[in-house]
Amino acid sequence: MLHTPITAASKLGDLIRPDRVHGSVYRDPELFQREMDEIFGKVWVYLAHESEVPHRGDYVRRQIGLQPVVVIRGKDGAVRVFFNRCRHRGNLVCHQEQGNAEALRCAYHGWTYSNQGELVAPTFDEAYDSSMRNADFGLTPAPRQKTYRGLIFASASSTGISLEEHLGAARQFLDLIIDRSPEGEIELSAGMQKMRYRANWKMLPENSVEGGYHGHFIHKFAFDLFDSRSGRNRMAPDEEFVLYMKGGHMAEDFRGVQYHPRKAPSAARKTYIETLDKKYGPEYAKDLYFGHAPILFIFPNFLYIQTHIRRFQPVSVAETQVYYQPVLLKGVPPEINQEILRGHEITFGPAGFLSPDDIEIMERNQIGIQAQGNEWLFIGRGIHREENLPNGGTRGHDMDENHLRGLWRHYAQLMSG
Repeated sequence: MLHTPITAASKLGDLIRPDRVHGSVYRDPELFQREMDEIFGKVWVYLAHESEVPHRGDYVRRQIGLQPVVVIRGKDGAVRVFFNRCRHRGNLVCHQEQGNAEALRCAYHGWTYSNQGELVAPTFDEAYDSSMRNADFGLTPAPRQKTYRGLIFASASSTGISLEEHLGAARQFLDLIIDRSPEGEIELSAGMQKMRYRANWKMLPENSVEGGYHGHFIHKFAFDLFDSRSGRNRMAPDEEFVLYMKGGHMAEDFRGVQYHPRKAPSAARKTYIETLDKKYGPEYAKDLYFGHAPILFIFPNFLYIQTHIRRFQPVSVAETQVYYQPVLLKGVPPEINQEILRGHEITFGPAGFLSPDDIEIMERNQIGIQAQGNEWLFIGRGIHREENLPNGGTRGHDMDENHLRGLWRHYAQLMSG
């Protein structure tokens, strides 16, 4: 029995049902191209944090879907997003991953642009007549660009909802992550870890925000070790919830989790706790004490997981690039940021306890969906007890799949144009 061919021209109702999705959503190349148009070509996409371009002339290369862009701080101090494409013959004007420059020079024919995007001069300009005006040939800015608490987003579409509307209820969880800093600011200055996996991009958010379901199997040793050290009872009822939020966002909410560490807090952590209490008040600060902020997915390409921001970039229907950047907190004792870095290395580093397992399991998933037979993947866990929230989202128990059902409903809506 061969796979039933379902192409991108098919109705999404043929692929997505209330409690299951069709395997072709992970392997159909036509559907992937449609995702680049209808999702990455229209919605707000996370690109960078302002701390990555702190000085005038600093830049980083990024992408909106498959479209290359450059995020650069101009000589006037403003951060701008430009399509990384020369206005002459379309070559890259910026081929380094990051750096500092007063101007960006196309390597093909030498056209040069200021770090504010203006064309400085075409080369051998005696061949151009007076109709050729530099002002008409500056770098093309992203149609929309907006920042939320230092996080830079852009959209390749000139129309659509605002960034605030897009983030919606997820903003409270971004605030929980960023407010762990007594100064209310984070920094992505500790470097970047890169990983490429041979599977569809949608498998990463599905795997990453799962309420620990798969963790009891592929991460069992690590979970037992971490729970022993923190004093957490992972199987305790009603401590952790998994949320779907309108707009395709998902979160694991740990605010009800109780920790009983075996070791007394260090002097640095005591100072940190006292500072948070004073800054925010004990009621809000208690949700920040342990540095275990919510696991958060901002549709379509932003993840925050325990220690780091994870930005991912689709390459093809069965290949994805992932970038891990540890989140450092401004205004904390140095020992706190060292704890974050050591925790990141142990858990998500190249030889960490968790990340390598997840990468391998997603690649196995991509192989598994090639198998002939029943095409449907079941995501019905907890459907009988799913709680509808006033903001249009849903809440489930820590290992339910209500958030995945919400994600796929949003996906179907976008892909239907």
